[in-house]
Amino acid sequence: MPPSTRLSREEVVHRIRLLVTRRQLLPGERIGTERALAQAFGVSRFELRAALEQLESTHEIVRRIGRNGGVIVSDGRFECNLNTLESLAHMAKRQGCELTCALMRAAVTSANEADMRILQLPTGRTTVYAVRRLRLLDGEPLSVETSRLPAYMFPGFLDCDLEAAFYTQFERRYSVRAQSVDEALDCASAPHEVCEALGIGDHARVVRVRRITYDGAGHPCERSMDLYNPTRIRFTSRASGAARAMAHVRSAESAAV
Repeated sequence: MPPSTRLSREEVVHRIRLLVTRRQLLPGERIGTERALAQAFGVSRFELRAALEQLESTHEIVRRIGRNGGVIVSDGRFECNLNTLESLAHMAKRQGCELTCALMRAAVTSANEADMRILQLPTGRTTVYAVRRLRLLDGEPLSVETSRLPAYMFPGFLDCDLEAAFYTQFERRYSVRAQSVDEALDCASAPHEVCEALGIGDHARVVRVRRITYDGAGHPCERSMDLYNPTRIRFTSRASGAARAMAHVRSAESAAV
């Protein structure tokens, strides 16, 4: 394309938006690579990046590196996978974001009835650690996480770095490896402290995820509750290879009937 007819930044922005609309691309889907888009629009990579920066500033796209990277459609929400041991920090890194953690409070306390039942605490071992942390995505509040851990499994845990990943410390310091997790998702009204930490209105509705983590022997090693700002999160659940294979078998069986 001759220099006199090169697209302006605003025109490139418009064409990218049009491309998303025409192809009906959803959040998380790839628009293309920078190289391919620059060639398609007849502009330099430098000129394309100016348009992409504008679209990033309005949370319409994100740029990711790696084999599956490129220019990705975004709605500004963090995508979180359910029922996985992958940490939020790793999920954030894959999405080109940074997740940090700030300790709100930590204490040793007597187990309540739910702790006794869910953590399957042995007789005489009725003490738990209660830890509350604020999760921040690119410096902005994302969620408040409250964890309750059996003290007998993790002696001296409150002396650890409580802003670091728990599962890593379980394994390195206590040889307890998180092996599986059960999660349940619903909505709830957040208490004042949580609303204040997340920067949302008092008693606002939040997304609540309750989680139980099990070690290699199938014993509960953590119960926790995460309260998410609903405007910043989107949850996904992907079937494993075995589950997908079973679905294909069931589909074939149904077709044969």
